[in-house]
Amino acid sequence: MRNLIEKLRRDSWLMGILLGSIVPALTFGVVYGLVALVLFLFGKPMDTLSLDLVKKFILLSIVPSVFVMRYYLLKLKYDLTGRGILLVTFVIAIGFTILQFTV
Repeated sequence: MRNLIEKLRRDSWLMGILLGSIVPALTFGVVYGLVALVLFLFGKPMDTLSLDLVKKFILLSIVPSVFVMRYYLLKLKYDLTGRGILLVTFVIAIGFTILQFTV
């Protein structure tokens, strides 16, 4: 565990891109899984998860990475890691916008 914490305390673009990708992916998976579990418990089919709801989950998954970015920028003063997280957050936001207005 201590080795993992030491690896996460690096100031690099790669670490920021890695964290910026993992945190939203985990958040999306947890939210999607919880909604699927609730639908299963109430006996509703998974078809009720529309594309609009999935788009909202994508947008919601950005929120925790903002807090992670804030921690790395303000507490640890790791500018490169914060920039990597910000880069991935912008890419996800642009992807959401393209998905929202084209599909």
